[in-house]
Amino acid sequence: MKGERLMELWLNAVGEYGLTTVIAFYLLHRMEKKLDILIHTVQSKSESLASINSAPPVLEDDEDYYQSLQ
Repeated sequence: MKGERLMELWLNAVGEYGLTTVIAFYLLHRMEKKLDILIHTVQSKSESLASINSAPPVLEDDEDYYQSLQ
């Protein structure tokens, strides 16, 4: 019963808005959660980079600095 009602809903939407519009809506709806995860990840990485940039700079005349480059 539930599957029949869902199919009827989709067919009505296709008839009213067109197949391409319904497909575009469906794909955008599925991508929404992934986009939210991506936005959260980018924001958290941005915050972690900001905390790294606020760390005290390494002095170039420091002997340990030159040894770490080799």
